[in-house]
Amino acid sequence: MVSKGLYDAYTLRVRNWDDVGNTGVALLAADPSQDMWALGCVLYLLCTGSTLFQSTVQDNVSDEADLEVLYEWADEDKEGKLCLVQDKLARNLISVLLSKDPQKRPSATRALQHPFFTGKSVTRLLGERPSWDVFISYRSDADWEIAERIYDELTSSGVSVWWDKRCLKPGQNWEEGFCSGLVDCSALVCLLSREGMKNANNPLMNFERLEPNSKCDNVLLEWRLALELKERGMLLGLYPVMIGDVESTTDSHSRSYSNYFKSGCNPAAPDITIDVLENKLREHLDRESLGYPYKNSESVKSLLQTVLSNQGGFVEGEQETAISTVCASIRAMVQDIREVSKALLAFITYWSGLPGVACFK
Repeated sequence: MVSKGLYDAYTLRVRNWDDVGNTGVALLAADPSQDMWALGCVLYLLCTGSTLFQSTVQDNVSDEADLEVLYEWADEDKEGKLCLVQDKLARNLISVLLSKDPQKRPSATRALQHPFFTGKSVTRLLGERPSWDVFISYRSDADWEIAERIYDELTSSGVSVWWDKRCLKPGQNWEEGFCSGLVDCSALVCLLSREGMKNANNPLMNFERLEPNSKCDNVLLEWRLALELKERGMLLGLYPVMIGDVESTTDSHSRSYSNYFKSGCNPAAPDITIDVLENKLREHLDRESLGYPYKNSESVKSLLQTVLSNQGGFVEGEQETAISTVCASIRAMVQDIREVSKALLAFITYWSGLPGVACFK
């Protein structure tokens, strides 16, 4: 709960706590998020040997300046406090528990799934910088050539790209591999085409034929996981590449494509949930200690709509020009994400270097 002292100093301005009910100010209702804040305070004490703020035996913050900091609880104040926590797993968990917004604090179940408690080895913790700029999601049987062209052009220009053809390790479980790769990326680039999403000859590559008991579609699994990562602030960019039909070709490097939408390439995705897809999502979130999904389920229709709601690019017209245009847009997105990350790192570095404040490890 918010302490009596906090109300007294900043909200109620009353001397007698018994008079609160007569002020006309609504009291703060009890909520589990308050217990999560308390857990963060306890863990902070255990990890640093100091309380988050000095308080009296009545549990009121004793110093007026500290009370001001607690009332505002700006990001820089929290980061300055967390620099004293040496264990990175503990620091990561405490940072989430001490979120100013109660809605961003985890539930008790999710907190207990954190690697600080479970000891699991995870790809990337919430708040850590990713290893890769971009993850390419594509249908390997349909769009691997364009995926390769995008990979080659982006990597040649200094963008770090996770692509399964180059990044899966020998002997690695491929499903765990691409899910871990996605967790360690800052943006998703997903390729959409008629052959990959609306294939008349292959029901396994046709969203329109999916049913609740269908097998797990790996492209949809990547999208579903990406949206969960985006909700957590771990994925900062989502860029759809919409590939039209081939209208003419002389060779594999000289093709012309139609417009993805005008040609009818976009599938009429059903408004159904794939049971095994949701189970797979929970499995991989748990393996990465990311807790339960933020949304209980997503339909095929809502996944496609969400992906297409993000500004992307088209492979339309002459292939070389179209791919170059798409890659230029992706590079701009990556640059924007890097600038945001750079500013955040500079912010943390500044506060870590202040006298009496330990550096982040």
